[in-house]
Amino acid sequence: MPSIPKRIRILIAGGGTGGHLFPGMSIAEEFQVKRSCDIRFVGTIRGIESKIIPESEFSLYTLPISGLYRVGFIKKLKTLLKIPLALLKSFWILATFRPHLVIGIGGYASGPMLALAILLRKKTLLQEQNAYPGMTNRILGKYVPLSFVPFSGLEKIFKNPIVVGNPIRKAIKSASQQPYHRKPDCFIITIIGGSQGARILNKTIVELLPQLSNSNQKFKIIHQTGKLDYDWVFAEYQKFPHINVTVQPFFEDIEQVYQQTHLLICRAGSMVNEIIAMGRASILIPISNSSGDHQRENARKMQNAGAAIMIEENQLSAKGLFSSIHNLMSEPEATELMEKNAKELYQGDSAAEIVNKTLEFYQL
Repeated sequence: MPSIPKRIRILIAGGGTGGHLFPGMSIAEEFQVKRSCDIRFVGTIRGIESKIIPESEFSLYTLPISGLYRVGFIKKLKTLLKIPLALLKSFWILATFRPHLVIGIGGYASGPMLALAILLRKKTLLQEQNAYPGMTNRILGKYVPLSFVPFSGLEKIFKNPIVVGNPIRKAIKSASQQPYHRKPDCFIITIIGGSQGARILNKTIVELLPQLSNSNQKFKIIHQTGKLDYDWVFAEYQKFPHINVTVQPFFEDIEQVYQQTHLLICRAGSMVNEIIAMGRASILIPISNSSGDHQRENARKMQNAGAAIMIEENQLSAKGLFSSIHNLMSEPEATELMEKNAKELYQGDSAAEIVNKTLEFYQL
């Protein structure tokens, strides 16, 4: 029987968006609780990890890699030309850091790092956040000995999938266990297009401001625009000074925003896991061509459970969205039922289960 190292080295590869990165950080935090370990992340210079990880206690390697999905021919060619260099740097990281475990969390950097780790017979695992995986995890899932998934039905994609739900950030987990910080006489609507924002959501919300401004109901808007759209969206709100609104490019304390919120309007990536944990009503607008159509699958599961309203991107309009918002503001019992149904989907924070099963599986 191999000896168990006193201090284990763990490499977590992937990111790009908060939906990939934050579950990886939750797993990292839980590993620190269970074992003495040195944990490092692998991402790209353009992903959210390049901002978040340097401000945390973890270290970050970056790979010269970008996406192959939903890009034009020239960008796809450039990415293909970068792959040998990304594999070379991945080999250098594996050779110098010598991890006992390599974890893939999805995203561009996960592909070359995890593929090389598999070839070098490193201990590997996958953590999938969505009802249907993206391209990287679909390709590698059949070769990785251990995978953790949020829902059942992925047995044909992953070699050994274990259904555990999703890891939730400590701040979100703590907030989900606290009483709501909501005023009963003011309906809080929060718009979040992900860490980078979503232009179609921003434009639609701006288009329905005249209708909202004529509403006789008391409400407040909290709007995360993303960096690129912040200036023009903020300027549009200034045309309606009587609307109570807070606009920011990005909310660092998103758990406090969740605490105030009655209704979330957002995409349907892995953020749905935080919605479930917090037990919030939501209107989900999935990206129409997400990898593997995973956002539509996430939204469909939420809608089928009575936990959300799904609006297809090609059916999104200011008029239709206002109708859904108005109905929920007018019928608090419908919002409360949606919150109850969302909370019932929450299986508990899976980070501890992922770490425990991994330590047992690999005898680390």
